Amino acid sequence: MTVYRRPDPIPIHRQLAEPLPQSLQTVRSELDLHLLVARQIFAAIVSGPFPQGTILPAENLLCNQLGVSRTALREAIKGLVSKGLLETRRRRGTLVLERNRWNMLDADLISWSRTIPGTGDISAQLWQTVGLTQPGLAAIMAGRKTTTVLTGPLAVLSNRASQTNEIPAAVAQFHLAVARAAGNQFVVSLTASCVGNLLREDPAFLSGVLAKVGAEPYESVARSIADGRAVDASSAMNRLFEGVLVGETA
Repeated sequence: MTVYRRPDPIPIHRQLAEPLPQSLQTVRSELDLHLLVARQIFAAIVSGPFPQGTILPAENLLCNQLGVSRTALREAIKGLVSKGLLETRRRRGTLVLERNRWNMLDADLISWSRTIPGTGDISAQLWQTVGLTQPGLAAIMAGRKTTTVLTGPLAVLSNRASQTNEIPAAVAQFHLAVARAAGNQFVVSLTASCVGNLLREDPAFLSGVLAKVGAEPYESVARSIADGRAVDASSAMNRLFEGVLVGETA
C-alpha cells in the first residue's frame, strides 16, 4: 500500500506562543527561498540571538517566525551545515558551531557578512587576506621569471586612457594571475574567493586601489619578477598592499 504524506503548508503564519529574537523577519520572497532563510539565520547567529555553542529553536518555532515551510527551513539548515555553521545532532537538535569552523571564504557568507553591522569593513578584510600571501607568491614568480601572465592586466593598469570600468577587473586579474603562476591551488582558491567578491560586490574598492597607489608599484612588481629579483618583487608587492590598507582597517 502506498502512503502519501501531506505536504507542509506554504507559508505558515500561525502566532508563536513564545516569540523569537526580533532579528528574524518573515521571509516573503519565493525566489531562492532557502537562501533567504539561511541568510536570516546567519544574521541571527552573527548578531547574537543564536550564539556559538547553542541549540537552534525548535523547527516549528523557526517556521512560524520566518513564515516558511519545513521544506524551505530544512534546505536552509542543510546549506548552513555545508558551510560549517551548524551541525545537526540526532535527538539533540541543531548546534551552532564555533566560528573557527565556518567556511568564511564561501561566497554566500562573504556577501551576507556585508549586510550585518559590526562585521567590519569586509572589502578591506578581503584585500588584507590577499595581501598576506601575494608578496611571497611574487618572490616565487621571480624565481621562475614568470611575467607573461601579467601582461594583459598590467597594460590596462599602466594606460592612463583605460576606461574606468576596466580597472577593477584588471586589478583582480593581476593578483589572481600572481596566485595562479605560483602554482599553489589552495592560495588560488583563497585569492579567487577574495578578489572575486570584490569584483562582484565592491568594484569601487578595486578602482580605489589604483587611485591610491598608481600603476608604478604594479610595474615595479612586474620588473622585479622579470629580472628574477625575488626580494625586490616581494618588497614591491608588500608596499602595494600597505599603501592601500593604511587607514582601511583602523
